[in-house]
Amino acid sequence: MDIGISTAIFYPDETTEDAIRLVSSKGFRSGEIFANSFSEFTEEYGHMLAEVTRSNDFKVTSIHTVSSAFEPYLFDRYERRRDDFFKIFKDFVRFGNILGAKVYTFHGLVSNHGNKIQMKDIIYVYEKMIDAAGEQGISIGQENVSWCLSGDTEYLKRLKDGVRGPLKFTLDIKQAVKAGRSPYEYLDIYGTDLVNLHLNDNDSEHTCLLPGKGTFDYKELKERLGRAGYKGPGIIEVYRDNYDNVEDLARSRRLLAGLL
Repeated sequence: MDIGISTAIFYPDETTEDAIRLVSSKGFRSGEIFANSFSEFTEEYGHMLAEVTRSNDFKVTSIHTVSSAFEPYLFDRYERRRDDFFKIFKDFVRFGNILGAKVYTFHGLVSNHGNKIQMKDIIYVYEKMIDAAGEQGISIGQENVSWCLSGDTEYLKRLKDGVRGPLKFTLDIKQAVKAGRSPYEYLDIYGTDLVNLHLNDNDSEHTCLLPGKGTFDYKELKERLGRAGYKGPGIIEVYRDNYDNVEDLARSRRLLAGLL
């Protein structure tokens, strides 16, 4: 498995372009780009960042962003607001296309969204997103997120069963732990539609640690992913307080490369 990294891991210390230069110098050849602000997914910024990735031999596999700032509004009951935020969504997948990304890691509605939108309308929005992202060569990789509706396995099942078109998924280990579930409960739902994997570690006291610092069984993960036929990347995604320096990240990549 190709072990990559998310630039989100450096927030708020490094800009995205500097993060790419830094991880590339430590052996990372791929990863997920996290846009920390709207200005970081304009076309102009995208072309600049694409040049940085090329010059540093870094492949962008997926994109991610400050989802709570606009994703819930894609499902808003007020049509004009919904349409305005869909324009932002289209800008983001266009940005992903410029970088050559194939997956948009998507959170969606938060659990306490206070929006009485019906499931049929949620499904309609997903189908609209899938079509727009598909025009840019990008899949929607719905992530399991503990504080979103996507943390609920029953919701994910309804989503998968109801959405017409190629809805794909991102598995995040720490978010499963935060939801009080095994990551394999989500993997069983995703099956062959898994396209992205967020790697982290945990133990009895911590829900998120740098891979190699906890007790998570990566041998079992490899076996389960093999059964699901997963051939995609593994993306190290932890928080800034889960490591001391970039050398820690490089060691974690080497460890995971040997395990997965």
